[in-house]
Amino acid sequence: MNFKSTVIGAGPAGIITVCQLLKNNQTPIAWVDPQFNCGALYQFTHIPSNTKIQLFLNTLKSIGWIENHKEIEDPAEVFKNFDPNTTCELGYSYEMFKKVMVILDQTCKGKIVKMESVVEKIENLEYTNKITLKNNCQLESEYVFHCTGSRRNTIDSVDGSLFKVYPHLKEIDLYAAMSPEDVHQHITNEDTVCIFGNSHSGILAAMNLYNSYNRPKHIYIFQRRPIILAEYLPDGKIMNDSTGLKGRVAEWAKNILIGEKPKCISEIDSAEFKNYIQQCTKVIVATGFQRSTLPIISINDMELIDNKIHYDDENMTLIYGGREISNNFGFGIAFPEKVLDANGSYQHAVGFYKFMLTITKVITKLQN
Repeated sequence: MNFKSTVIGAGPAGIITVCQLLKNNQTPIAWVDPQFNCGALYQFTHIPSNTKIQLFLNTLKSIGWIENHKEIEDPAEVFKNFDPNTTCELGYSYEMFKKVMVILDQTCKGKIVKMESVVEKIENLEYTNKITLKNNCQLESEYVFHCTGSRRNTIDSVDGSLFKVYPHLKEIDLYAAMSPEDVHQHITNEDTVCIFGNSHSGILAAMNLYNSYNRPKHIYIFQRRPIILAEYLPDGKIMNDSTGLKGRVAEWAKNILIGEKPKCISEIDSAEFKNYIQQCTKVIVATGFQRSTLPIISINDMELIDNKIHYDDENMTLIYGGREISNNFGFGIAFPEKVLDANGSYQHAVGFYKFMLTITKVITKLQN
């Protein structure tokens, strides 16, 4: 089977990529995912977003194909009872993207072939990519778009020896800690919990611990720098857009962490964590994410080493040994674009609307 484009992954970045390929006539499209359940979003239904609802609505308006088929489903309906300048739980964005997939299923016969499988190998040739799926199905595609997501860091990324030195220490999964519905199942009032990291996910975990009816007797936040808040400027730009706290988490941090803190919370320089971790019974790691493992990619019969595959964070092409892997692109949480922040520094753009802007820019250029 021959395709113009292959999209690997059906999370938000994969869905947006498919929509933009349709809009720019880069069809037919092979779309590969083992579940087609909006990626990892289903795990985050109770987690508060740090994105204003208006940006979800802007994302829908900008992906074109959906705007032209709202008679089937209107994904914006999920936000009809909300003020667009507020935030909401990520479950609403999950429902939004599920509606987008319904539209795609009903309007794209002959343009998209969905394959519930996993891409195992990609043989990158000069003008095409030979792709092998887990079920040994084979196809060829001019372009490959990797929207394969990422996995959260664990305690091994901090110090692989901690569990040996402190065998009583138990790790709370970050996703459970980020959910106010789930976190209380993993703690008691007798626990002392430490959190590595003070970005949005780390402070969200701290907020959930503090607000739980099983509030631990103490919470340590190990941090490399003070808390950063996003700042909304009069011209519509956002200072510290990608690194600053927003929404409910920002409000809680301003009220609880900035200034005089409750006695049950301590912010500690992460270089000093070993002086405190012996007191802790539970640990949460919120130090970021690593991209998921890519399919095996080969060039000229040479298999590339996965952890040596990088990407150009300006044009989003995959890179190996300083050279582009031709016509292979990375989008989404594992491959954020480098952008200039309102404060004049470069940051990586994370968020559905930002992914949409990046994906649109790259796919539009393919026609030139």
